[in-house]
Amino acid sequence: MSSRGRAAAGAAAVWVPIALFALAVVLLLNPLPFDSPVAPATQAPAWVTDTTPVRRPTLRPEYVAAGYTYLCSDCHHILPSPPETYRTLTQHTEIELKHGINTRCFNCHHRFDRDAFVDDWGDHIPWNQPQLVCAKCHGPVYRDWQNRSHGRTDGYWDASRGAQGRRRCIECHDPHQPPFPPMKPAPPPNTLRMGPQEVVEEHGHDPLRIRHEDADTGPAEERQ
Repeated sequence: MSSRGRAAAGAAAVWVPIALFALAVVLLLNPLPFDSPVAPATQAPAWVTDTTPVRRPTLRPEYVAAGYTYLCSDCHHILPSPPETYRTLTQHTEIELKHGINTRCFNCHHRFDRDAFVDDWGDHIPWNQPQLVCAKCHGPVYRDWQNRSHGRTDGYWDASRGAQGRRRCIECHDPHQPPFPPMKPAPPPNTLRMGPQEVVEEHGHDPLRIRHEDADTGPAEERQ
């Protein structure tokens, strides 16, 4: 190697470590920190991921009064009800029946055996099978429940890892008032598309397609 080549190699041996050290210092000091356009992650409250069912009925024909638990038949076999129940209840006054036109107790409850429900032919439906009662009127929903497109499935999709269970209708719906009351939705995720939600005036459109209120004319036309 010539003397010029040896000099160039010696210079490289000095300046390359210096350059790498300088680069490491710049990276460490971070003079131009990255400013992410994505908003901070949403802190989801604990109830969002709570797997406890909305309702927790016993699925047994029991009634609790004054701290004691009774079978429904304990009282009803000695206190017969009238054949029609289009009247104000004198017992079970905590029940507020709002189930459409289904305002008769014996549409669901067996008239002579209060430890069971009743089907369309007057036969017994076990108390722990309330979905069969719902199926009397809600056939399409019951079909969807059977096919797991309605309702909730717990457990494992992979049967080799564990059992799978289906929540019954009354574990979500109040049988006397089936519609859900208004519920506060879970917070949305913070993504780049869901960043600062203001109209970009210079572009003349809103990329988030937000419907804005106009104080004088009412809801403005949805911007595309």
